[in-house]
Amino acid sequence: MMKYRVFYNDKTLVFWAGLAAVFMLFTLSACAAGNSGSLMWDRELDDMFVNYQVLPDHRYYITGGYGAPSAILAIHNDYLLENSANLWVPVPDVNSGHVKKWIDNLSPEEKFWESDQFMAKYILSPTGDRVGAWYSGQRHTTVKFLEGNRIKVYTPELKPSFGGEKREKMTIKP
Repeated sequence: MMKYRVFYNDKTLVFWAGLAAVFMLFTLSACAAGNSGSLMWDRELDDMFVNYQVLPDHRYYITGGYGAPSAILAIHNDYLLENSANLWVPVPDVNSGHVKKWIDNLSPEEKFWESDQFMAKYILSPTGDRVGAWYSGQRHTTVKFLEGNRIKVYTPELKPSFGGEKREKMTIKP
């Protein structure tokens, strides 16, 4: 019986498999890096929020309720927030009184390593420029940069709660 050998030896097989893997990684990283932004934690930005300071030249948005929002978003005036689903509520003329109300209702004195601790992060463009700020208990979100200096920032994930703030054991009675 005659065997057809596509690869002449094991070294050739390893070479082509490695080349294919490198090509796939390059393609995937190029697609992923495209227009995505990122978040970067900053202690000074945290202090600004906790001290009720308003970032100049930024428009403010909240989501999750006015009294105790699940996230506060500040976008620099050079960018427009893509908000077609109206998930972010614009708050015009934000002052330190607005920020004080939000922060005081969010318990910022908790330890930062606890999962629901709110913390401030800069929103960075794909080139690393600071274009806004994110203040939330959720550590990460998706940030996309669109044509015409538009930016899309995803809201925090909703966490289900049964029976109010405290989750209690549910029993079903027959």
